[in-house]
Amino acid sequence: MGETRFESALADCLDEGLETTLAEARKGSREAFDALIRRFEKKVMKTALYLTGNLADAEDAAQEVYIKIFRFLPAQREEGKLERWIYRITVNAVRDLRRRRVLRLPIELFVAAVRPRDPVVRAEVQSRLLRGLGRLSFRERAAFILTQLEELETSEVAEILGCSPVTVRGHVHSARAKLRRSFRDLKEYAWTVL
Repeated sequence: MGETRFESALADCLDEGLETTLAEARKGSREAFDALIRRFEKKVMKTALYLTGNLADAEDAAQEVYIKIFRFLPAQREEGKLERWIYRITVNAVRDLRRRRVLRLPIELFVAAVRPRDPVVRAEVQSRLLRGLGRLSFRERAAFILTQLEELETSEVAEILGCSPVTVRGHVHSARAKLRRSFRDLKEYAWTVL
């Protein structure tokens, strides 16, 4: 289904607004920088939350992202790649945070993904999901989250992670395989995870 003229005109206006905001932010306008952050803060927080597994670490990583955007925005000139640049900063901020401390994976983050009504089964599924996510390497988790939850193209994720699209697909495949192993004997609940 094609894009309507209205949708096309709206996208052009939003792009023009973003270009104006970017230009002003690069010149040092605090209001323009705040508008830019408001435009991307949900994506930054959601990605950081999925990567870290808890709100406190996600907020810390997001603050680092905003500082880096402010600091490096004047040098960033690839207009069409702004969103990917921000995702890359987010992934790197989480990676840096991870190096500084051990990230926690609270069960609360994954409660929405588990649907069994029986509280005993629900607790078991949550526990297995938590263990499965804990077994993923940072790159596996990042590739899985960015492609499956953020629905980015493999080529975009490859650019964000600084690797090839083949490597991204390998990380996603590996992540799924590791998560499936956590549910060998509870296959009916694997769909809630994968």
